[in-house]
Amino acid sequence: MPCLRAAFLLMLAAAVVLAAPARTSSEPVATDAAAVQRVFGSAPPMSLMVHVLDSGKLVAVNMPARNSANNGEARFLGQRFLSLPVLGGWHGDRRPNLEEILLVRPDLIVFWDTALINEFAQADLNRIDRPVVRLNIDRTDNYPEAFRRLGRALGCNERAERLAAYIEEELRQLQAFLATIPENKRVRVYYAEDRDGLRSDCDRSFHAEPIGFAGGDNVLKCVQNTVMGMQSVNFEQLLNLDPEVIVAQEAAFLQTIQNDGKWQHLRAVRDRRVVLVPKTPCNWLDRPPSFMRVLGTHWLARTFYPDRYPYDLRHKTRAFFALFFGVELTDAELTAFFPFL
Repeated sequence: MPCLRAAFLLMLAAAVVLAAPARTSSEPVATDAAAVQRVFGSAPPMSLMVHVLDSGKLVAVNMPARNSANNGEARFLGQRFLSLPVLGGWHGDRRPNLEEILLVRPDLIVFWDTALINEFAQADLNRIDRPVVRLNIDRTDNYPEAFRRLGRALGCNERAERLAAYIEEELRQLQAFLATIPENKRVRVYYAEDRDGLRSDCDRSFHAEPIGFAGGDNVLKCVQNTVMGMQSVNFEQLLNLDPEVIVAQEAAFLQTIQNDGKWQHLRAVRDRRVVLVPKTPCNWLDRPPSFMRVLGTHWLARTFYPDRYPYDLRHKTRAFFALFFGVELTDAELTAFFPFL
């Protein structure tokens, strides 16, 4: 009976909050960092940011850590992260169950502030009536300020500053290298998604933003109109675009290339310049578009310009994993987890 009564009270509390009048303001709600002990991220990039700043405060995740786009190794993410409940979030074409969020009692919601979901998500945020901090990470170079802002909200400014300063330096090095490559010499790139490779993302989409940030010319010129992205592309269109490099998300797509001879008509396939996105412990570029793309853009730059890229990517990988995940990679682990380096 006590358990039933407790469950009833939780359901009653959720119903009261969900019936509360909606706020009209879309501004972030201020909260005392010292009081923030339980945090929910609105989407996978937000949850990962909370995890690397103060993993003990994260109360749920938005998707399983292990999926087709993310390897989710415990060596880097830890067993606690892997065992957190999956409550969904506002990302892709998904919306969370608001009652489930209320039941984990978050002191703060870390919200991905992107125009493609703000309108419908704001109504949900108003209904659950919890403090919110908003972070825009639609561009890779937004991450330093996003980490600093989140660090203030969580009360871990020093850790946030270390991560922000690291990202700024890595992006500065990347831009210094790319300044040596003329615009008319940029490699033409196709971003292949799905098993058949016939979905992609526009050059102006945040999903494909690392391609341009790494000095590639995304051949699919269009404007993103949904948060999920993944525009359909037909093969005739791809033949006309004829990219020099293909960046693939799905390992199954590599099998598609081998089994279907029509792909040999593409220059990138003939020249064997088809690469699979790294996914350890989570995707280095997209799905989700997390801070991993700071390292991922360097990987892309080396992929696009292997004879000109001036940095030691193995060294960068060691430094990145030590700082963000607290893991000192051995030589054997570096080779086992990242054989493409």
